[in-house]
Amino acid sequence: MKKVLIIDDAPMYREFMQTQLTNYGFDVSVAINGLDGVSKIRSFIPDVIIMDYMLSRKSSLDVLKDKQRDPNAKDVPVILASANVDRQKILEVAPFGVRKFLNKPIKIDALLSALSEILGVDIRVDETPCLLDAHLNDQILFIEIARGFNNEKISLLQYKIAELLKLYKVRYPRILILMTDIQMRPEDKPKLDRLLEEVEKFVDSFNQVRILTLDDDIKNYIHYHLHYKDIEISPSLEKAVSGLLGIRGMESMTSEQDGIQDVLLSSKNNLRSDEAFQLNFQDESSNAIAGLKNRNIKIAVVDDDFIVHKIISKATEKTNWSLSYYKNGKEFTQALGGNSFDLLLLDLMMPEMDGFEVMEYLKTQSIEIPTVILSAMSKKESVMKAKELGVNSYMIKPLKPETIILKVLEAMLRLQEE
Repeated sequence: MKKVLIIDDAPMYREFMQTQLTNYGFDVSVAINGLDGVSKIRSFIPDVIIMDYMLSRKSSLDVLKDKQRDPNAKDVPVILASANVDRQKILEVAPFGVRKFLNKPIKIDALLSALSEILGVDIRVDETPCLLDAHLNDQILFIEIARGFNNEKISLLQYKIAELLKLYKVRYPRILILMTDIQMRPEDKPKLDRLLEEVEKFVDSFNQVRILTLDDDIKNYIHYHLHYKDIEISPSLEKAVSGLLGIRGMESMTSEQDGIQDVLLSSKNNLRSDEAFQLNFQDESSNAIAGLKNRNIKIAVVDDDFIVHKIISKATEKTNWSLSYYKNGKEFTQALGGNSFDLLLLDLMMPEMDGFEVMEYLKTQSIEIPTVILSAMSKKESVMKAKELGVNSYMIKPLKPETIILKVLEAMLRLQEE
């Protein structure tokens, strides 16, 4: 049995890593800071060390130097994790047996891949395609799962939820599980049970939980389940939120500060910079791009901000997608006579013809184009109106390149599956 030592100041992170790696068959020991880490290296003599770059009581560099002086441990390989990986850090620690430098929050499949490579062991990971996200809005915790159920991501969920509740000081969350883009297979039942088990740890009763799904198999499974039958299946987002918060609660979620776009469309993740747990896998978007980059995908970008055009162009430069840019809705609708598009990236506030007018035009002309909104507007009324007009997703400005890629990929993957 291979021995793994985890050196990290964060208790929740240590617990997660110890639980996960133990489940994969490793003998795991943990150290609570740099000083404890030096002691554990000497007594435990691990086969590999997973260590945070920022440690208390003794710096990671000092820990590495102490390890180097120990004849029994000097050749032990190290995986170093840091929220900011730069050339200076890499050069600083390279002489001390650091084999991998991973970004924090560490993605579990990236870590398992590194362990497999360093230790020469075969680690089997659930590769079921799955989009899983968790975010807080007011007192509601939104959990979105799409495409499929993945064991690795579900195992991360309890730590992500605990982290969110701690960051935002929420003691009694209401939980809404959105499964609007997923179909359950017979082999998924144990995974759905695990998902609900993780959720149950954070509520006093199932009255605090709602599920929004269109899949009859999920509905029937919940309805006839002896333990989960009391979880209410909501027919719409509005009723689910109203049921959890009441009418007053729903009305209070109308300001820009509340970010109602998170409720509807997962447009952003609210986490602060001290986020430790990542539900996505390494290079997940890059892998998806690899499968789509040779497709003849035509994308229209309708926005009056030239900077937005540049950001989108840069974000998609590694694809073969064809992008056409328009500075307002009028230019775009006029171009529709001789052009067809697979996807529309649309700003709401533009001169001459705004985004709402564009969507109204497409609706009256029976023109169907998957649409992702790009806007600084985040009030409930704006998002609701866009949703009613057929918008597929919503991104709040300022835009981040990685978010653009993820949102475009979500839409493209749906097209690919249709």
